[in-house]
Amino acid sequence: MLEFAEHFKGRNAPILILDEKWLEIFPEHLQNSTIRALAAELSGLLKEQGRQVDEIKGMKRYKSQMMQEIVENMDADDTAAGKIKRRKMDKSQKKILELNEKLEQRKETLSDLPYRIREVNTELLFESTRVCYERFRENLEKMNELEEEIAALQAELKMRKLDKQEREMRDEKMYTYLHSVLGPELMERLDAQEE
Repeated sequence: MLEFAEHFKGRNAPILILDEKWLEIFPEHLQNSTIRALAAELSGLLKEQGRQVDEIKGMKRYKSQMMQEIVENMDADDTAAGKIKRRKMDKSQKKILELNEKLEQRKETLSDLPYRIREVNTELLFESTRVCYERFRENLEKMNELEEEIAALQAELKMRKLDKQEREMRDEKMYTYLHSVLGPELMERLDAQEE
């Protein structure tokens, strides 16, 4: 597995569970338990990555709203309305600081996911390759068996064709002989009775 993983270092293998060709080769009913478990883990990681990206986008939108509130309340003064504006601005600044902290945490978590996704995808590719080569061996054995069966059937078919030809030749000889001995009129009556 290590050599296999080294081969893909720096290369981008497709995400297998999103690859139509892989899905054709490994529909769910043809997946072994290892492939099924790795595919489920990979799917979970991809969903988590999507969820994290959506959360980050949401936080950035919210941060932008807080920035807009700060801009709208920048003209705060010592009046009652100004004090309300100052509180809103302070509250927005506090929320921005909290959001910045949460954004950093999310980005950190998100930055680890691509490595984990690549790692699980490589494990899935390794197991898929192993299964494919196992199937190649099984198919080769079966094709050899089928080739032997086909050869035997062809030999039997050849013998049956020869048997048929021999019977046709014997029938022709018998019919010709009877035709010459019994004559055409009697042969016609006998042929009519056989039909």
